[in-house]
Amino acid sequence: MKIVIFNEELRSEMQMYLALCNRHDVEIADGVEDLMKLLEGDAADLTFLDLTGTEADHDRLSIANQVREKHPKIKVVGIVDHSDVELEKTARHKGISSVISRPIKNRELLKALEAE
Repeated sequence: MKIVIFNEELRSEMQMYLALCNRHDVEIADGVEDLMKLLEGDAADLTFLDLTGTEADHDRLSIANQVREKHPKIKVVGIVDHSDVELEKTARHKGISSVISRPIKNRELLKALEAE
């Protein structure tokens, strides 16, 4: 399974990478353009997408929608801050079925993979 991570918080990004890289092909996207390039074709199975920031003129939920439209087979798992309950509700309402919260727990991360 190939996984692409787009997460601006370095600590959780590295934690996710270390937890997953022994069993999966994991790549980290450097920005939206890099994310879309890494997801081209059927190269990835899943992406962890940080929903808390903004990227130029795009909010992260619109980026998630763009990923799902261009790559419907790729599962999108949203990442939100633990205290941001509204963003988690909005993400689920917009079709992101799996959401994990920061600080990320390895158990929650692996549970998102099992749902794949």
